[in-house]
Amino acid sequence: MTAGRALPVADPRTKKGRGSKEALLRAARVVFGRDGFAAARVSDIAAEAGMSNGAFYRYYVDKNAVLIELVTMLLQQLYDESQARWSPRDPVDSVVVTTERYFRFYARNADLFGVLHETMQTHPEIEAMQADNRKDFHERITRMIRRAVEKGLMRADVDPELGAALLGGMTEHYAYYRFVLHRYPERDLGDVSRELAKVWAVGTFSEQARGDMGSGEGAP
Repeated sequence: MTAGRALPVADPRTKKGRGSKEALLRAARVVFGRDGFAAARVSDIAAEAGMSNGAFYRYYVDKNAVLIELVTMLLQQLYDESQARWSPRDPVDSVVVTTERYFRFYARNADLFGVLHETMQTHPEIEAMQADNRKDFHERITRMIRRAVEKGLMRADVDPELGAALLGGMTEHYAYYRFVLHRYPERDLGDVSRELAKVWAVGTFSEQARGDMGSGEGAP
C-alpha cells in the first residue's frame, strides 16, 4: 500500500502526546462524518477533542493532514482485514469469505468512506491513494484467478485481469451504494456475499469448483 503524504508535524514521543493525537483523529472522524470535510473547521475538531486550537497545530499543520492520515489507515485496514486463506477445495467459499469481510469493514467505517468519496473530487492525493488501493486489490484478485486457472478450478479462457476488475468493481459498487448512499435495502451480508460469489462464479469457475451451486446450472 502507498502511504499518505502530509502527516503530523511531529510524532509524539510521550504517552500523553500519543493520546492527544489519537483524540484528535477520533474527533476529526466525528466532525468529518457529521459536517462533511469541506465544512469542517480546525476549531470544530479541537472542540470535539476537548482541546485548544493550539494543541491541534502541535500535531497537524491543517485538517488536510488529518484527512490523509485517516484515509491512509482506512485503506490499509480495508486491504488487511478483507484477506482470507484461499481454499482450493472450496474456491467459491473463499470468495464469499473475503467479500463478506470487505463488506463488514466497509459497513463499520461507512462514515470515513463517505469522506473518502467526498474528498476524492477535490484532493488529488486522496484520489491517488484510492487508485493505489484499487490496484492492490486488483493484483491480489488477479493472482487468485491465475492460481485457480492453473489448478483447473476456473475455465482456461478466463481473463485474470478482466475477471479481477469485474469482481472488484461489483464489490466496491455495492458497498458504496449500500453503506454510504443507502440506496440498497438491508440484507444479511453473508447472503449478499454468497450471491455475489455465485453470480461471478457461474461465468468463471469450472463445474467442479461450482460444486453445490449445481453442476452446470446457469453455465454459459
